[in-house]
Amino acid sequence: MKKLNFKKHVMTGISYMIPMIVAGGILGALAKGFGGWEIGSLAPEEGATIFSNLDMFSWTQFWWAISKLSDFAMSFGVPVMTAGVCYSIAERPGIVPGFIIGYAANMSKAGFLGGLLMAFVIGYLILWMKTWKLPKWMVGLMPVMIIPVLATLISGVLFFAVVCKPMAMLMNALQQWIMSLNGGSKFIIGAVIGAGMGFDMGGPVNKTASMAANALGADGIYGPMSAKIIGGMTPPCGAFVSTLLTPKKFSSTEKETAKTAFPMGLCFITEGVLPFAAADPARFIPASMIGSALAGGIAVAMGVESVAGHGGIFVFPMMENWLWAVIAFVVGSLVTGIVYSAIKKPTEEESVEEEEIVDLDLNIEL
Repeated sequence: MKKLNFKKHVMTGISYMIPMIVAGGILGALAKGFGGWEIGSLAPEEGATIFSNLDMFSWTQFWWAISKLSDFAMSFGVPVMTAGVCYSIAERPGIVPGFIIGYAANMSKAGFLGGLLMAFVIGYLILWMKTWKLPKWMVGLMPVMIIPVLATLISGVLFFAVVCKPMAMLMNALQQWIMSLNGGSKFIIGAVIGAGMGFDMGGPVNKTASMAANALGADGIYGPMSAKIIGGMTPPCGAFVSTLLTPKKFSSTEKETAKTAFPMGLCFITEGVLPFAAADPARFIPASMIGSALAGGIAVAMGVESVAGHGGIFVFPMMENWLWAVIAFVVGSLVTGIVYSAIKKPTEEESVEEEEIVDLDLNIEL
C-alpha cells in the first residue's frame, strides 16, 4: 500500500477543484453584477428554463442563464476535489467513486470536509481492492466495473450510515445556536457568523453559518447577512495582504495563489484560499477566523445590513451603512494578513516535479 501522503493528496484534489470554483464564482459574480443580486432566484418569462424556451436576447434571461452555469459549476466543486484526491491515492479507478460520493457529500451538506474524509476512505479502499487475487478473466473487469461499482457501494453505505447523519445533526445544532444569539449583542452574532465563514472556506461550518444568516434574513433581520458576505470575503484578501507584508515567508507558488485568491475574495468566493488552509491549517485557519470574526462583528455592530445574500463587492452599494461595510472588510483583511504573517513559518522553495500524465482513455476492443 502506498505511503500516506496527506498534504500531497489534498493539494492535488484542491488543484483540480480551484478552476471549477473560479469559473463558477466569476460567472456568478458577473450575473449578479449585471443582472442584479436576485438574478439567480428569478424565473424567466413564459416558463423558460436553461434547456428550453430561453430567450438569450433578453437581458434578464441571459444573465439568469449565466447564473445557472455558476450554480452548476459550484455544485461540482466538492465532487471534483473528492475525485482528485481519490485519483492521487488510487489513480484512475478512484475517479468515478470519488465523484459520486463527493457529489453526495455536497448535496447532503457534508461539504468540503465530508468529501475530503470520504476521499481518503475511497482511495485506500481501492488500493486494498487492487491487491485482490482474481481469476484472469475478471482482471480486465476490475477498473471498469468491479472497482467503480463496489467502491461506490461500500463507501456510499458508509457515508450515509456513519458520516452523513451525525454531521447533519451537528451542523443543524450549530445553526440553531448561531440563530439563538440574535437576541443578544450584535457584535457577538456578527463575530460568530464571520468566524464560521472563515473556518473551513466553503465547508460545512462555513455553509452552516451562511444558512443561519439566510434564515435570519428570511425573517427580515439583515445584519447577519452582511457578516456572512464580509466574513467570507476576508480570508482570501487577508492571505493576499499577508504575501505583501512578508513576501519572503511565501513560495512563488503561494504568492501566485494569493494573487488569484484576491479577486475571488472580492467576489465572495472564499474557496480560493483553500490551498493555504490545507497546507498550513494550524496557522492560517486561526488567522482567518480572527479577521473574519472582527469584520463580521464590526459590520453588524455598526448597523450594516444586506438584503442580498451573495455578490461580494457588487452588492456593497446596496447595503445599509455601506461605508462601514467597507471599513469592516478592510480591517478584517488587514488583521488576517497581519496575524498570519506574524505566525507563519517561512516556506522553502521546492522543485516541482512534473506530474505523471496517466492515459484516461479506455482501449476497448470488440
